[in-house]
Amino acid sequence: MRPYIIMVCLFLFCFSSTVTAQTINERVVAALEKNDPGAVVSCLHSMVNLQIPGYSGSFSQSQASVIMKKFLADLPVSSVSISKDGDNSDGSKYALGELVSGGKKYRLYFVTRETEGRERVMVLKITEI
Repeated sequence: MRPYIIMVCLFLFCFSSTVTAQTINERVVAALEKNDPGAVVSCLHSMVNLQIPGYSGSFSQSQASVIMKKFLADLPVSSVSISKDGDNSDGSKYALGELVSGGKKYRLYFVTRETEGRERVMVLKITEI
């Protein structure tokens, strides 16, 4: 009986840890919905290509931090939804969706790639529709 209980406990522990792990898409969406620039930046690669209102180019993570703080302060996000995601031919992944801020709709697009054992956002675009 004891081995059976131990096996069930191990199964439940393994299953519960996989259920709570968030994907990169879920982390980005949650961070944007919470208007949490720190959480957004924690998803970014050390060099990220940003195209958001007022900024366009490649930025370091520290520069992106300042930009995201200003963006989220000026245009607080009220909702985010991902409508499509998938794999690119170069091994990266993409997500496409919509972001609503101040009654305006924006197209949200980001590209992720696994680096150093962790998936990171390489490209983040937020453009007005």
